[in-house]
Amino acid sequence: MIYKILADTIVIIHFAWILFMLIGFIVTLCSFSKKKFWDRWLFRTIHLFGIVYVSSLAIMRKDCPLTLLENALRAKYNSALIYPGSFMVYYVEKFVYPDVNLFLILIPTAFIAIFSIAIFIIKPPAKIKLIFKQIKSIF
Repeated sequence: MIYKILADTIVIIHFAWILFMLIGFIVTLCSFSKKKFWDRWLFRTIHLFGIVYVSSLAIMRKDCPLTLLENALRAKYNSALIYPGSFMVYYVEKFVYPDVNLFLILIPTAFIAIFSIAIFIIKPPAKIKLIFKQIKSIF
């Protein structure tokens, strides 16, 4: 039973990560019109590294570590004994693991990564800009 609970928890975490990636893209888009979004340096930095990581996994056709962990936990769980899943987890899994062509996920993910990198370079957060200035003054 513990493996089922842990696997379902991983699905929820995976869903939250996907939402974070999508919300980060929306925040980046909103940053064009609202200056206060530009200075969310920690959020933007984590989102940038996260989306680059996710897109590189997709391009290399590697499985997400969360997917691998969930599959390992599900393999340890004996589904013949207990109901295979909860209502909410069933629908979250449909969102996290859609049954679509890989390129329908790969192309938008790569676009979001390239867009996020470009915006981060064009308009970096003020704190990151300050860090780069301090590094530049050292050298």
